[in-house]
Amino acid sequence: MRQIFRLISNRYGAALILVLLIAAVIGVGRLLGGIRPTAGGYDPGQGPAGTTADVSTSPMPDDGDIGITASPAPPPTSEGAAPAQTVALQFAKAWLHHTGVSAAEWHNGLSKYATKTLQDKLSGTDPAGVPANQTTGDASIVDQESSYVDVDIPLDAGTLSLRLVVTDGRWLVDGVDWQRT
Repeated sequence: MRQIFRLISNRYGAALILVLLIAAVIGVGRLLGGIRPTAGGYDPGQGPAGTTADVSTSPMPDDGDIGITASPAPPPTSEGAAPAQTVALQFAKAWLHHTGVSAAEWHNGLSKYATKTLQDKLSGTDPAGVPANQTTGDASIVDQESSYVDVDIPLDAGTLSLRLVVTDGRWLVDGVDWQRT
């Protein structure tokens, strides 16, 4: 027993015990881990640089398509409701109408195109702080999900980014962001 304690107290013995302990932890981890890489380190479920690929559980055979999907459809609107880009441009026009008007008039002009949440956030905002004066291009959808659409509008001093959602069957602006150029 003394020889065992002498071996453990020796730095080489301690190093040996540490290596054995690490090997045991790795062994147990592999046994319980469930995922084992194949020889050479390549896993067919992974793409280049270790990115994982989507694995289909569909009963249909693989047709070789790499899985690129179109943007999800936007939420449905009422018949005759203005498209998201139109509402975004109308909001931008009201947002840019900031000189010679009171804060209340400016806010009322925006409220026709904004959700109640955004109206509350803009309450008390001074229109003199609007950093642009006119649009310089068309509205373009930059992101579309099943619950919202993001629209960018180029202005003379930057880009106005708007998030629109469908409320009561029509598009309304729910978020405003500004990027100066």
